[in-house]
Amino acid sequence: MERTHAELCRTLSALLSYPTGDAAALAHEARGLAGPGPAAAALGRFEGAAREAGREGLEELYTAAFDLRPACAPYLGAQLLAEDSPVRGPLLAKLAEVYAAEGYRPREELADHVAEVLGFLAVARPGPVRDDLVQDGLAPALDKMIHAFADRANPYRELLVAVRAVFAAPAAARPRGAEARP
Repeated sequence: MERTHAELCRTLSALLSYPTGDAAALAHEARGLAGPGPAAAALGRFEGAAREAGREGLEELYTAAFDLRPACAPYLGAQLLAEDSPVRGPLLAKLAEVYAAEGYRPREELADHVAEVLGFLAVARPGPVRDDLVQDGLAPALDKMIHAFADRANPYRELLVAVRAVFAAPAAARPRGAEARP
């Protein structure tokens, strides 16, 4: 049953990485995995925008959203501590340790990149480490990023809203197989 939630996390991770494939198809898949609710609605809006923009257009939108706008940098440490905080190094080291304990190896980004955190959540066992990462790291970082999006027309805002909805959903509305606290 946990498989659906893991697949959703993997798909969202791919969508929050730099666009390399068919983002509209991935968003469609994620929407199906999320089931009915706010996450699926936001994913539907992202899917439509991704289909309309195409890969090159999404690359530009991704860059505008995350690379050119420091307030929306997709890194937990940058959101919660500031990018140049002396505490960010220890945070990255702790995340690397936590990831290794679960057998997760970050792909291309730093360990605190939202896509890497979602990739980890796809393989992490339910428990306090996972819960704390969501409640104390991912959720507040997403809240700050969503709030900082001045350009509400950028579809990546919808994607962040969808991810936040996945991890804010009450137990009855969570994707099939998700535990009581994500």
